[in-house]
This record gives sequence, structure tokens and C-alpha cells, in this order.
Amino acid sequence: MKILLLDPSYSQRKLLKDPVLSRCAGVPLKAPYIYPPIGLAYIASALRDFLGVDVKILDAQVDDFDIEMTNEFDLVVINTSTPTINNDIRLSQKIKELSKTRVVFIGLHSAYFHEELIEFCDFVVRGEPDAVLVDLVGCLEKGQDIKGVRGITWKDKNNKIHVNEDGKPVENLDSLPFQAIDLLSKKYFDIIAKRKPIAFTITSRSCPFQCKFCSAGFYSKKYRYRSAKHVFEEVKFLVDRGFKDLTFFDDSFTVNKKRVIEICNLIQKERLDFAWRCLSRVDTVDKEMLRKMGDSGCYQIQFGVESGDPRMLNLMKKGTTPRQVKEAFKLCDDLKIETVGFFMLGYPGETQESIKNTVRLANEIKPDFVSFNLFTPLPGSEIFDSLPRKEWEKYDFTSTSFCDIPSGEIAGIIGKAYRDYYLKLSYIWRRIRKTEEPFRIIKQNVKFWMKRSGVLWDFIKS
Repeated sequence: MKILLLDPSYSQRKLLKDPVLSRCAGVPLKAPYIYPPIGLAYIASALRDFLGVDVKILDAQVDDFDIEMTNEFDLVVINTSTPTINNDIRLSQKIKELSKTRVVFIGLHSAYFHEELIEFCDFVVRGEPDAVLVDLVGCLEKGQDIKGVRGITWKDKNNKIHVNEDGKPVENLDSLPFQAIDLLSKKYFDIIAKRKPIAFTITSRSCPFQCKFCSAGFYSKKYRYRSAKHVFEEVKFLVDRGFKDLTFFDDSFTVNKKRVIEICNLIQKERLDFAWRCLSRVDTVDKEMLRKMGDSGCYQIQFGVESGDPRMLNLMKKGTTPRQVKEAFKLCDDLKIETVGFFMLGYPGETQESIKNTVRLANEIKPDFVSFNLFTPLPGSEIFDSLPRKEWEKYDFTSTSFCDIPSGEIAGIIGKAYRDYYLKLSYIWRRIRKTEEPFRIIKQNVKFWMKRSGVLWDFIKS
């Protein structure tokens, strides 16, 4: 079989949508950077290694896509997202009109609304997509009955809809092959990365925390992680292929302190030539871990802070406090590790006072980069079904308010917060003093003002 893993693009706005990481459900990119669809690379490697099928990845956000090329494939797998789902439906219908190629929907949105969306494709994957697609494609290749394929919704020849038994998540992540990095485009970049070319890896799945706004546990509530040795082997695999900057893109890389330190020790022992960064929570790091991370090449940690208001943090079930935020950011500053602070405005229950507390905290902890985001409910999150449903195009993380404060007002607050934070020389000077890399910091800022793209630029110019 010939299989196309397709990440469509419908506008100039680039989106982060990953079929394995359910939190990445169509989030617009903030600045001039484009991340690889890393989940598709893991799906491709599973299909290729376990079944030997011919797989191609096409990311239309960086490479040209002509719908006529879908005729060459037996199966087209569309990576869907919430804000693009209506376009995804139209694309599927056009593919079906052109040929007999079968279409599969993957991604958080289609998995959540599988019974509605199966009307517009042949299969919807509801479970972890790499494992489910291996079973599905294996049955299709052999002409076997697919009623036993767990984790899919499908239509038979009479258009009768079948909802198979739920899929089982992969228990032993070490059993999965490394990503098919050779199938990804070479055009990915990030202006805040330290080196290039960049690569991403996923070393764990799900999350042990229960934030109401997050869908990280949609495929499975059970947190699972790869062994330190297996992670290190993929790191070495990527470095050996020339990648100099690596992002551990897990929902939270630092959950297991022992594993993190083991990975760091392996990196240091091998003396690999690369820099790295990760996503984290402020309550999962301490000085010992951060020092070990810095010594092994970690230069940046991206923290989901969300709010500076204790009441809002409780409403979100975040499980952290502003005090923990301050402590974590100070530790990183002391160790010269760059920080990115993600803040969420407009969560239900938000007030003008709670927004002020969040913006105040951001200015107090002084992240190297701030990201103010308009809350948008994700399918599969605890809060999703409790909120009024709107048109899917409005779930764009930038324009629609889901709280009592009007959309335009919150957008104005975000724009002002960005301008007040970034548009001053003291910001650049502070970063230069911390990193002791004046050329890199100045180059980043010049690139941003030259490219002038992404959500951050939209808010700054508004």
C-alpha cells in the first residue's frame, strides 16, 4: 500500500496541530517559526517498520500540495484540527470525488466527534494514532475484516457506521521505532532556537496532572514514558544526522526527576554536540535537576504558568501557586537557563483584576519570552462540554472570548501586554546580560521585525 500522511494548510496562518499530542489542536504560531508535525513522523516510522508499507509525509504548511497527487495513494490520512475541521471535510470530499482513494481522519477533534465526521471520510481514528493505524493498515493490506481493529469508527459499503471497541494505548513506548526524520521537510525553523537545524522528539505520553483546560489525557489518562536509554538513543540518532537543536516536546518533560537526570548523565557522558530545550511545570523542577539539565546542554525551558491569580489557578485545577512560579523562574535565571512563560487570559471566571494579576506576575518573573494566549476550549478537556458551542472557525485561540469579558477587550489587553513587555530596550539588554550572547539576541529581534508574522506580531501592531 501507498499511504500519504497529510498535514493540510488553508491560509497564511501557520498552525500547531499534532495527532499524537492532543494538546496541539490547531494552535496558531506566535512568531516567525514553523514546527514539524512530529506526530506524523512517529506514525510514519511505525507503519514503515512494522508493516513495510510505502509512506510519505506532506506538510502543506511548508511544501507544495496539489490535490491531484492524492490519486497516487491507496490511503490519505488527514491531520485534522478544530479551527480547520470544515476545511478538512471539504478536502476529504474533493479527494473522494477525484478517485477511489480512501480517507482517514486523525487528530483530537475528529477523534472526539468521530460519529459526526465519519460521514465525510472512510475511517476516523479515535485512539493513539500510530498503534491504531498499524492495525488498520495491516488488515486492509491483507483484506481482513476490520471489525476487530480497536480504536476506529468506519463505514461499510452500505454506509452503515460502525464504532469499534476503544483502542488500547501503547504501554511500552520503548517498543516504538524512532521518528521517520528522513520523511520530514528540511524547511522547519524557529527564531528563538539557539542553533539549527532543529528537531523535535516525544519521550512520554499523557500527563499525570488534571488541568481542566487541557486535553493531554484524551487518548489515555495513564502517564507513560520512554526509558532514559531509549530517549538517549533517539537523541544520538538525531544528532548523528546533523541536528544541532532538539526540543523535548512532551506535555511536561520534567515529571520524573530520576529519568531526567539519567538522560542528562547519558548526554554528558557521550559529549554530544547539540543544545536542547523542553516544556515543563513549575512544580516539577528543583535546583539539582535544573543544574544537571543546564550542564547537559539545556538552554531553555517553556513553562505553562497560565495565571498569576490564585483563584483562577484553582478554577483551572492547575495545582500550582504564584510563589512556585517565582521560585522556578528565579532558579532558571540564576543558572542562566532561558525561560518562556505561557499565560492564559479569558478562562471562564476571569475578571479585570485577575488579568492584572497575571500581567503583573509576568512582568515580575521576567521570562525571556512571554506568550499571552486567549483561552480556547479543547475537545476532550474537562471544561469543553460545559461551555456554549460556537462555530469551529472561532476556536482560533486569538479572537473568541469564552468568558464574560468581550473578545475585543481581551484582545486589546493582550496587545498592550505584549507591547509593554517587548517594546523597550531594557528587555533586550536584560536578555543579553543573562545569556551573554549579544549577537544571538540582536539577531532574533532583527529577524522578528523583518518577518513580522505570527500571532505575536498581529497583537503588537493592533
